[in-house]
Amino acid sequence: MNVPFRHSRESGNPDRGRARSGGRSDSRVRGNDGRKKKSRLRPALRWLHATLGLFAALYLLMAAATGTLLIFKSEILALAHPELGALPADTIARAQRLSASLEPGSFTSIKFPDDTLGAFIVYLPDHRTALYDPASLAPLDDRFGLNRAMDWLFELHHYMLAGETGKLVSGAFGLAIAGLVLIGLYLWWPWRRGWRLSNARAKRPTRASYLAAHTTLGILMAPALFLAALSGGAIVFHEQASALLTGLLGKKDPAVETPAAAGPLATLARTQFPDAAPRLYIPAAKPGDAVTLRLRQPEERHPNGRSTFSWDPATATATAATSEPESGAGNRLYNLLYPLHTGVLGGLPMRLAFLVSGLIALFAASHGLRSWFAKRRRR
Repeated sequence: MNVPFRHSRESGNPDRGRARSGGRSDSRVRGNDGRKKKSRLRPALRWLHATLGLFAALYLLMAAATGTLLIFKSEILALAHPELGALPADTIARAQRLSASLEPGSFTSIKFPDDTLGAFIVYLPDHRTALYDPASLAPLDDRFGLNRAMDWLFELHHYMLAGETGKLVSGAFGLAIAGLVLIGLYLWWPWRRGWRLSNARAKRPTRASYLAAHTTLGILMAPALFLAALSGGAIVFHEQASALLTGLLGKKDPAVETPAAAGPLATLARTQFPDAAPRLYIPAAKPGDAVTLRLRQPEERHPNGRSTFSWDPATATATAATSEPESGAGNRLYNLLYPLHTGVLGGLPMRLAFLVSGLIALFAASHGLRSWFAKRRRR
């Protein structure tokens, strides 16, 4: 006869108790002879969740702290520059003038101002940025060092201060955390009826109390954490993610016919995409090459747009154009990953959800680490 385990409501741990009435334990399955035997899957998943989570928790602490600040980067920088006025109408022409005033090769692109941050953002080498007033085209003073701080946070969040190698490690951690969320949900599901919000705070300095807090907070942050981690990993491994999505859902040629007449870049771009907003100005890679505008059409969700318009300064003619809505379902779905990761896709509610989940993740990861160390001390 099987002797029932004692149930611990505080821990919610399958090893510590039996599910409440109506719950179900799948820690035992029936064999071919009809007898119950222990499942090997759940212990293996618990070991994987605890072991991999030990290393992922340290990364999660860093990513959650930096990510919650970066999603509000524009608002933070705007607070430091209240002198910025209304946006000028001729931003494309002003971006061209700003580009001409900068040393060739000293920057990679210029981001156009928007309603949140009314300044040109010039992307410099080594993932640094500089802000310019769109009216005077003068560089803005980096008050309080906020712009340098945000650049450093991005370098830490995306590259782990280790260049391309750090970016790959960061992407691998993102995918691993997404997997840990799914494993955690699987392990928790049979014991879901014992879930209590009151367990979110560790009441005593014990492993069971820390584990209960970790589990409770983990369930609260699971949806947003899974989306942020999975999309972040897919962004890092963009070639593989793009190939997977376009292979499953298809890809189309996004090229569209360009205006035949010569004219200024702003005029031709508006002729091609009358309702699009310019988002990035990309200078010519070398003399004689075309410059490129990245534009965001109304139906696009990517904040920087994925439609492009290339223009030859020597002949004042358009050389190529692509329309993101024409690129096929697979490519359009891939283009949702970045706005999903940054919370732009769902607007302010999504960004606030990411902010709250990021703060919860800090406590959940710390409780998980404290539970692990408490277990080590008991041995």
